[in-house]
Amino acid sequence: MDALDLIFQNNASSGVKPLITLAIFSILGSFFIAALITSVRGGIKEEGWCKFKFEKK
Repeated sequence: MDALDLIFQNNASSGVKPLITLAIFSILGSFFIAALITSVRGGIKEEGWCKFKFEKK
């Protein structure tokens, strides 16, 4: 197990590469989460699930 620990420490947890990977996945994830939320909100408005329209007198 000590040999595998050294490989993991040398490749995965040091340097800039993990930070770049984390940044890329964070940006992509936030884009898809925002797209999902936007589409759900649009669907709710289109179907009229929440009716907050006030009648003008």
